[in-house]
Amino acid sequence: MKIVLFSRVPRWYSFKNERLATRLIADGHEIVGVIVEQTSTAKSIREWIWKLGFRVFVKKALQKVSGKKLQNVTAETRTDKSLNVKVSPKVFLVDSHNSPECVEILKSLQPEVIVLRGCGIIKKQVLEVPKIGVINPHYALLPDYRGMDVTEWSALHGDPIAVSVHAVNEGVDTGRVLKSRIIEADSQDTTGTLRDKCAALAVDLISEALAEIEKTRDVPTERIEAGGRQYFQMHPRLKKITDERLRKFGAEKSLEPAVEMKKNELNLDSEHAPQNLQSPQNL
Repeated sequence: MKIVLFSRVPRWYSFKNERLATRLIADGHEIVGVIVEQTSTAKSIREWIWKLGFRVFVKKALQKVSGKKLQNVTAETRTDKSLNVKVSPKVFLVDSHNSPECVEILKSLQPEVIVLRGCGIIKKQVLEVPKIGVINPHYALLPDYRGMDVTEWSALHGDPIAVSVHAVNEGVDTGRVLKSRIIEADSQDTTGTLRDKCAALAVDLISEALAEIEKTRDVPTERIEAGGRQYFQMHPRLKKITDERLRKFGAEKSLEPAVEMKKNELNLDSEHAPQNLQSPQNL
């Protein structure tokens, strides 16, 4: 399929051999373009350090500078397909993904599917352009955790850490879930390493979702209203508490039966349950 990637990074950011693009090319898709909503370098670095933590940020930055390909850490990864794929997609810079300029670029590219990769809310005039639809990876269970910093909020509340790929409509993470899988957490994890695991798993789930979309030629656009709540940026103090909880309780398995029950309830396709946490009031 003809695919456009949306991303929000500084103008100097390189997509050469980028993990998701490489995987999709290996799967037989055509990346007709990457449309980048430009942000400042300082803002992006602050955001990356906030999300990943300093150690994970430095590790990923060094891998990027050295040109070393990032390998997925999940068991489902099919790295053999993408090891020899060389990717350098055409990049288009815009001030906003919702701008008339972006719409015109999209119309010229004629994508079948848009895959979001760290963007804001996408408006109707953009959603209507692709022939089939728009999908997005979300680093939590839906509809339980919508909005921002959802990996951190899931960990704070002692809920499973997961990735969901969902259809995109005009709401905030209200599209139908196409793929969802719980990831395995361990006692060494921080919110940053969990996000890094989520990013790796997201590549697998996007690949799987696109394979099904290619068969059905459909991305459902109905709005899912039932359950969950919308979260916003986590306060630094709460983030520190979350990391403390991960260090203290990450190895405990007392709540694994509850995680299994959650998996069964949501019909998730994972063989792994996270080593979960106690409730926030027990900290």
